[in-house]
Amino acid sequence: VNGCDAYLAVIYDASKISVGLSKYIGVGGQYIYDMAEQQGAVLAINGGGFHDPNYSSNGANPLGVTIADGQIITDDDYNSISGGIIGFDLHNRLVLLRDADANKAINYGLRDAVTMGPFLIVNGKMADIRGNGGWGYAARTAIGQRRDGIVLMLVVDSNEFRTQGASIRDLAEIMQSYGAINAANLDGGTSSAMVVNNQLINDPINSALEHKTRGIPTIFKVVE
Repeated sequence: VNGCDAYLAVIYDASKISVGLSKYIGVGGQYIYDMAEQQGAVLAINGGGFHDPNYSSNGANPLGVTIADGQIITDDDYNSISGGIIGFDLHNRLVLLRDADANKAINYGLRDAVTMGPFLIVNGKMADIRGNGGWGYAARTAIGQRRDGIVLMLVVDSNEFRTQGASIRDLAEIMQSYGAINAANLDGGTSSAMVVNNQLINDPINSALEHKTRGIPTIFKVVE
């Protein structure tokens, strides 16, 4: 994608997907490969956004609503986020919700969810994205689901100067080309990471131009 490597994971059984949490949630984040290994995940991508003033936080506190295994972890306002709640319901459908608190999300049937955005495709309709979406180009992570229930997890790397990678439009077009009827952007930048069998397979780059990821509070994980 725009000269950078991209990775697409295809999950045929959405019941195997859930939200994983840093064991230090509220105090500190964890590296995605540590969470994946400790939680028995064969596949993991980074999850929702988190409070990150000056891009210097330790990844402790998720933004908005976080639900894991039917339990409310956070229930904060997310009106400043372009997007909303992204999660799976009891029928293993990817659900995108706006203007709902954690209790409404639970009542809607969500079992695992994070908060981020923007939404890329909703009920088969691609979002109205002008140009590159106004977010420029960067390392990005997205999740989507096809009509037949297959889930798509996408991670796109950036370059060492963090000027290439995917735009929001790129993510939407890729998800649409693979048949997603619902899809959303997850956290990006240095957070964008995919782990398969305890191995980080992409190449995150931080603001110091080091080839490394950072601590985060949430992941979407696949457990056999």
